[in-house]
Amino acid sequence: MNYAVKYSLLTLLLTPYTPPAASQECTPDDFPEHYMQVYDNRGLLDRCYEQLIDNLDDARSVQADLVGLMAGRYQHAGYKVGLTDRKAQEMFGIPQPLVGVLFKEMLLPDGAVIALDSATSLLVELDLLARVNSAGINQAVSIEDVARHIDAIMPFIELPDALFRLDGANAAALLLAANVGSRWGVTGTPVTIVNAQDLVGHLPAMTFHLETDTGAILRQGQGNQILGHPLNSVLFLLQELALRNESLKPGQIISLGAIGGPVKAEPGRRYTAQYSGYGDEEFSVSVTIR
Repeated sequence: MNYAVKYSLLTLLLTPYTPPAASQECTPDDFPEHYMQVYDNRGLLDRCYEQLIDNLDDARSVQADLVGLMAGRYQHAGYKVGLTDRKAQEMFGIPQPLVGVLFKEMLLPDGAVIALDSATSLLVELDLLARVNSAGINQAVSIEDVARHIDAIMPFIELPDALFRLDGANAAALLLAANVGSRWGVTGTPVTIVNAQDLVGHLPAMTFHLETDTGAILRQGQGNQILGHPLNSVLFLLQELALRNESLKPGQIISLGAIGGPVKAEPGRRYTAQYSGYGDEEFSVSVTIR
């Protein structure tokens, strides 16, 4: 499927329900509690926030409050860099990716079974994780610098959730405020990085594909579809963390970005992400939706 068709369909994937009517009153301070309520109950955000949260600076502040609330019940695991594809950025009317936070309780092991009704609108994305091994990564200014502070990459299927219509006003700002849709993720066995230069050289040409148990290939591509080089996601993340007065820590993981758009999760279906071109062995991760 070409990009024009894929991203014209993306909104349809992300907006399966009619949102509730906007209430008469809401404020940015209300957002974290309201978000957690709909997150827990698999509901939809009140439409009043579509107009209220209308720029990325405000959205970043609202997300910080939300993440602070979530940290009261979940353990911080790392970050996700979303909208790394230029076509996706164009669809949302922004020139950059968006950054969200991942929590340990969101991350499940290879072969996990996830209920479709555990989310409002569960999606499936072909992704890749990198693991930080040194705080020195915070001083990185090049992909070579980044590579020296990564000790593993991991196959990753992210399963984000859409709690509001992404064809509405200020969708990018609302997506950022809503922690970039973080809900679930399934991680595979870490692939240890022996040589940082191999990471720099092989990641752009590494091949990814997402298939179902029927053998249908849903998404496929190469690493260079992620900002030209997947490690550019880390450089962007470092710029974003500087705005937040945060830094990366050893052991944290980074979701580098999706290859292609999301796929709507279907019950009874098994999804497998497969990777080749880094080392001699292929590696994979899978999830089943019930």
